[in-house]
Amino acid sequence: MKNIKPIFKNLLCGSAIGASMLVPGISGGTTAIILGIYDSLVNAVSELFENFRKNFFYLLTVLLGGALGAFLFSGMLLHIIDLYYIRAMYFFTGAILGSVPLMVKKAEISCHNIYCILFSIPGLLTAIGIGFIPEINELSGINGPGNIALRFVCGLIVAIALILPGISTSHILLVLGMYEPILKSITGFDLYYVFPIVIGCTTGILVGTRLLDKAMKRFPSQTFMMIAGFVMASVYDIFPGNPTGTEQAVCILLSLAGFGTVAFVALKAKNESE
Repeated sequence: MKNIKPIFKNLLCGSAIGASMLVPGISGGTTAIILGIYDSLVNAVSELFENFRKNFFYLLTVLLGGALGAFLFSGMLLHIIDLYYIRAMYFFTGAILGSVPLMVKKAEISCHNIYCILFSIPGLLTAIGIGFIPEINELSGINGPGNIALRFVCGLIVAIALILPGISTSHILLVLGMYEPILKSITGFDLYYVFPIVIGCTTGILVGTRLLDKAMKRFPSQTFMMIAGFVMASVYDIFPGNPTGTEQAVCILLSLAGFGTVAFVALKAKNESE
């Protein structure tokens, strides 16, 4: 029974990540932080070959859960957002803000390193600034043999968006002019076009998570505060504006519910680890 419980937890967390990734403005990294497994995922990918069996099985269960969540729950979640967009976004806003104290706690800020709080600013500004980059369409036709390396580089850039919370992968693809071409190549099974991007993305994830894992271990205060900045930028992307009338009270309660849900999950995880 003890062996089944962590597997079920990994599948459940993966399902939540998979379902939420299709929500506009919500990244998989942000959801992983809300669930308290972001650094565990980064560590597992970073040290994949050092303890292959353990890390591979952990990542496999989360990925299977992600696929299951995307298949079973994303449609329902998107339907709810379509019907109750403002309310749903306020709930997610509360949940995201609820995850920021988790990052600050991991940063272990004290009077001796209070300056580390400033590291949240570049994370916040970078994530927000990416949203203002205009689309470029010059890359959309890169399907010739001489442009395989360019598609590989695009994959590396996409990997950064996948690793860092608060950065929309779909927006990065739009900026690169790759969103529609990739969708067409996937639906048309054009492996020649997709393969260099997949290889670049895989390489970027393996290298990027290793660097991020080392940064979290060597410079935890600075790194976790920068990640907190990325997370706070998610609020900018999803905030739906100010509701009117009685809707204000409902939205405030939902944001508090989102904040409280994350606090409850964090407290439960802490009690289980002790």
